Amino acid sequence: MDGETKPDLKTAIKAMPKAELHRHLEGCVRLSTILRTARRHNIDLPAYDEAGLAKFARLSGPMGSLAEVLRMFRIVQSVFVSYGVIEEITRQALEDAYKKENIRLLELRYSPDFMLKDKGLEWRKALEVIVSAVNSFQRKYPVFAGVIVIASRSHGMESVMKTVDFAVENKNRICGFDFADDEINYPSAQYAGAAKKLREAGIPLTVHSGEEGSFSQVLDAINFLDPKRIGHGVKAIDDPSGATLALIKEKGITVETNPYSNYLTRAVERIEDHPLKKFMDAGVSVSISADDPEILDTDLNREYLLAVEKLGLAEADLLRANKYALAASFLPPDKKQEAEKWFL
Repeated sequence: MDGETKPDLKTAIKAMPKAELHRHLEGCVRLSTILRTARRHNIDLPAYDEAGLAKFARLSGPMGSLAEVLRMFRIVQSVFVSYGVIEEITRQALEDAYKKENIRLLELRYSPDFMLKDKGLEWRKALEVIVSAVNSFQRKYPVFAGVIVIASRSHGMESVMKTVDFAVENKNRICGFDFADDEINYPSAQYAGAAKKLREAGIPLTVHSGEEGSFSQVLDAINFLDPKRIGHGVKAIDDPSGATLALIKEKGITVETNPYSNYLTRAVERIEDHPLKKFMDAGVSVSISADDPEILDTDLNREYLLAVEKLGLAEADLLRANKYALAASFLPPDKKQEAEKWFL
């Protein structure tokens, strides 16, 4: 792709202030940090140099199997072994977003049960460390950021409800909540009560939906969970009646698109098949995100280039997507107002 890119386009995109709504903290861990942490804490790895580890911890093309991707996440999960490491990973995620991608509005999300499982660390203390790192970074740089807590569906209903209760107890530390993970085997209808509890607590909701399966799952996510945003949403375009897109528009839902991620996970067979432009042409509010930049070997600069060169967006569409993202952000109104000057 780089060989075909016009230098002026690449430069313009890199310089463009960006808003990112869908970025997993667990997907932001640098290879160098994995290696250093593993050596310090005697963690087993399949390789102990960056080139070797990249073969096991980065997806270089469309996935061969789900097991392949899960193995990569297990490697990353293994290094969240102390509050100090959590602080370091959060700070580095913010540094990369700001210094390499010129991201000015950022929502980082993480799953406490996935990140901290079997680590002997307290969920609340870990959240305090993450939020403290975010606040410290914001004081030094013109970045406006917040934290979204994820419930991992495949960890079971007890885990989901524990995560919901945790979010409600710490609602002043977070900006939103996400139901993520396996949507086919853990359908949205199961979580209607949990979503109601979050709404009653005033916590805005986004939901991973339509990354696999069919458009009916997107309809279920909307009807049972009433989210303000949907992560991925790719399958919504497959509804021949157009009712799914119409409902998304009617509800004012923003779709957090992740084009390269959807190509790598085979949500679309070719990057050119991604429905981002169709969403925009239909008048749907969309944002563009990188999802898991380190694991997927991408960033927002690359996503924007793909959107222009492979999906047919104009530079003006990128600006429009950023304004959609700003409007749909879960950050407090005062932060959004401060961030707005970067997207005028």
